[in-house]
Amino acid sequence: MPLIERYWLDDHSVPFGTFLGYMEIYYHPESRNDNYDSLVTRAKLGDPADAGMATFKDELVRLLKGDREGLHPLAIATAAEYDEWKTDDEFLRWLWHELYPSEPVPTSAVAESD
Repeated sequence: MPLIERYWLDDHSVPFGTFLGYMEIYYHPESRNDNYDSLVTRAKLGDPADAGMATFKDELVRLLKGDREGLHPLAIATAAEYDEWKTDDEFLRWLWHELYPSEPVPTSAVAESD
C-alpha cells in the first residue's frame, strides 16, 4: 500500500487531525502492541472529561457516515498502516466494533436507504 507524508503530525488542526493522530499513537504498527489496549480502555470508559476521546469519536462517526472532506485519500491507511482490511471503510467498521461494541455502527442516510 502506498503511503503519504504524515501531514497531521505537524498540524493538528487539519480535518480529522485527532483521529489520524490517535491512529498514529495507538494503532500504527510501531506502537500498536504497546498502546492499542489503552485506546480501547479509554473508549470503553466514555469519560465525558476526556475531550480528546470525544473528538476522536466524533471524527470516527463522521468518517463512518462517509464524510471525508479535506481528508487525503491515503491518510487513514497511512496513519493506521492497517494490513488486515482492503478498504478504509472495512477498517473503520472493525475499529468501531472494537471500541464501542454496544453501539451500532453509524452509517449515512444514503447507505441506510440502499
